[in-house]
Amino acid sequence: MENERPFCTVGVVGVMGRSGRFGSGEGGEMKVLHVSDLHIGKRVNGMSMLDDQRYILRQILDIAEKHQVSVLLIAGDVYDKASPSAEAVTVFDAFLTDAVAAGLRVLAIPGNHDSAERIAYAQGLLEKQGVCLPPVYAGEVERVELEDEHGPVEFWLLPFLKPGDVRRFFPNEEIGDDYSAALRAVLSACDIDQGKRNVVLSHQLVTAYGTAPDRADDEIKLGGMDNVDVSVYDAFDYVALGHVHRPQRVGRDTVRYSGSPLKYSFSEARYGKSTALIELGEKKPGDDVGECVSFELIPLVPLHDVREVRGTLADVLAMGTAHDASQDYLHITLSDEHPQLDAMAKIHEVFPNAMMLDYDNVTVLIDRPQTQLTADPDNMDTLELFGAFYENQVGNPLDDEQRDFARKLIAKVEDLAAKGPDGREEGAQ
Repeated sequence: MENERPFCTVGVVGVMGRSGRFGSGEGGEMKVLHVSDLHIGKRVNGMSMLDDQRYILRQILDIAEKHQVSVLLIAGDVYDKASPSAEAVTVFDAFLTDAVAAGLRVLAIPGNHDSAERIAYAQGLLEKQGVCLPPVYAGEVERVELEDEHGPVEFWLLPFLKPGDVRRFFPNEEIGDDYSAALRAVLSACDIDQGKRNVVLSHQLVTAYGTAPDRADDEIKLGGMDNVDVSVYDAFDYVALGHVHRPQRVGRDTVRYSGSPLKYSFSEARYGKSTALIELGEKKPGDDVGECVSFELIPLVPLHDVREVRGTLADVLAMGTAHDASQDYLHITLSDEHPQLDAMAKIHEVFPNAMMLDYDNVTVLIDRPQTQLTADPDNMDTLELFGAFYENQVGNPLDDEQRDFARKLIAKVEDLAAKGPDGREEGAQ
């Protein structure tokens, strides 16, 4: 019938115990590793992060091996752009190849940065290898069933959705532009067996009790009308979220953002990164939703950290020397009272990966007395005029080194001006 709600498809890709290094833990319970927001191909301040991404993806696989993980969940934003570069695709291809070779089941969804069509490419072939990438949403949610000694676990692969992606499949629902209503309609159409353990992957901005998740400064624009209330996911024992870069719970411990594996902005500098290791125990009759789930946050250590450093130029350079010329990505704020000549070049000799440089001279510029000229400007030479201008702007007179530099520069400019555009002294034949 035209108005009949669609039901979810079932895709059983395998059971616990397939060949490979990884599997269930000693107790036979399924272990799952939750990551998201890989943003492969991203550039930060113009610098490629591909080497850092290769490094952290290898670390994720090492964590999976160490903890005997069976299933890897990627909750969206595999790539940074809908049309990723060839290099970015190669990095993800190598990651999937290594994961499959190691025996991992990989379940991934597209995020808002991804193209759902590109992510779903070759899904039939990949599914045979234990990699499930859902098709473009067409009214049904992909479901993958795996098993361990406690029975089946159903994984629901819910891609990033907007109300406009959903409305035509639910003509009798009042959805409008309400993201919560759209997601509620989609999940209500799924035949969820509460007697089984249910895990959903979702890439949305999820709020609890009207409170938005803690986000980096450059993610604040994610807020607004696009939020989904956490109650939409009440039927699921574990909710593997993507979209927000800081790892955190939303409402309850088993609704979690894994966060991005790398710091992609300086507003994330003071926060650590981790991956969520999930263990799915037995679900007994009468258990509350999520009671069968336990988790541990495993720290991720980057190839280069993202840090903010503050101090005078001399202090910053000394700091680098003390730390053997750190390779970290740095935002440096200089507190010198005066701009320093060739500051970034000097910093790069010690911190080759320094990305940003600015000054904080607020204490010099606020509430300082304005310097008044006591001499007639018509009777002042160029150096005296510049010195007076500098003191009026900065609040301090030129020191000897600055005055000597200004004198030489003014002399050079006046000499060039005297020679004229053809390089000859004015009046010369």
